[in-house]
Amino acid sequence: MKSEWTKIQVDNLGTIITGKTPTTRKPEYWGGKILFVTPKDLQGTKHISQTERHITNAGLESTRSCELPANAVCVSCIGNIGYVGMTSQKCMSNQQINSIVANKTHDPSFIYYLMKSLWSFFKNYEGQSTTLSILNKTQFSKIEVSVPQLTIQKRISGILSALDDKIELNNKINENLEQQARLTLNWWMGEHSREYKSLPLSDIATVNDSVYSPKEQWHFVNYLDTSSITDGIITELQHIVPAIDKLPSRARRKIVTNDIVFSTVRPNQHHFGIIKQPVSNMLVSTGFAVIRSKTKEICNELIYLRLTEDSFIESMQQIAEQSTSTFPSIKPSDLYQCEIPCPIDDKLTILLENVFSIIAINQKENLGLSQLRDALLPKLMNGEIEIY
Repeated sequence: MKSEWTKIQVDNLGTIITGKTPTTRKPEYWGGKILFVTPKDLQGTKHISQTERHITNAGLESTRSCELPANAVCVSCIGNIGYVGMTSQKCMSNQQINSIVANKTHDPSFIYYLMKSLWSFFKNYEGQSTTLSILNKTQFSKIEVSVPQLTIQKRISGILSALDDKIELNNKINENLEQQARLTLNWWMGEHSREYKSLPLSDIATVNDSVYSPKEQWHFVNYLDTSSITDGIITELQHIVPAIDKLPSRARRKIVTNDIVFSTVRPNQHHFGIIKQPVSNMLVSTGFAVIRSKTKEICNELIYLRLTEDSFIESMQQIAEQSTSTFPSIKPSDLYQCEIPCPIDDKLTILLENVFSIIAINQKENLGLSQLRDALLPKLMNGEIEIY
């Protein structure tokens, strides 16, 4: 099959657009409904359906030449190079992203996977700089890639998209399940307001109770950084063998089943989750607070739902913005302000545990699907697996 592929430059795939940030000095440009894509928004699932920031029509008009249609392929090209996402609607991106709007002879979804297959190239390019790595529009446009005819492109992207579509469906199911759990808890609190009292988190949970020491000499570590989990979805676990690779100095917090991880930097970025099924030798960054219930009567699932209420996240962000740290951050002790209803009845506890168990099953399936996709991707792109 590889003999039927043609070597071309990236700019032959379609129109290359470099993003731009509207001026932050004009508040009328911000807070609208149009997605504003940054590299952080490219570290989740294939389709970019939500972003941390949004702009207004006025903000879009201010940089009209940078407007992206649906199905544009976005690639981060400054700093952390090589993160890829695909727009699901009209949006804009910042200047750290170069995007490809496919022409009629190339399939947008295939281009997405083609860019994903260049991960090693992007990381090697990034490693050549001792300062901030930049892959500008001209350099990006001149990258050479190999592509087959359109019908083969669509067949390849169809195979890989089926896996990504299932991953995204599972994520939507999990979002709905968590929302139902949250609504059920709020209903219960309203119906039983005279039957419980609210206790501060410090009374019913420990924070950062288990710490790893290099003297323990684990043969391997599965490390979770703060940027690799958002709204409970883990996008990357680093498998590290300390005898070969240096273990990050921040890899110190031990994880056991049902532990909650909550990033203390920029709480509004939602880098938190509940680890229902931790892998072996799992450590997380010291940038997390690791929360664990002290008693069987109060399940971690309940604590997680309370910690991740919008109102509580907002209060933590306000504290973070008053900090003197380099980045807006809170102290683990700030989380002690969270109030937990105690006691709750056994039926509610069982319901919450069951809901999060189903979520964990879907997350485990997603891990297997992503591993299969990542194994197939290079084989499909180098012709090792032939598509007819």
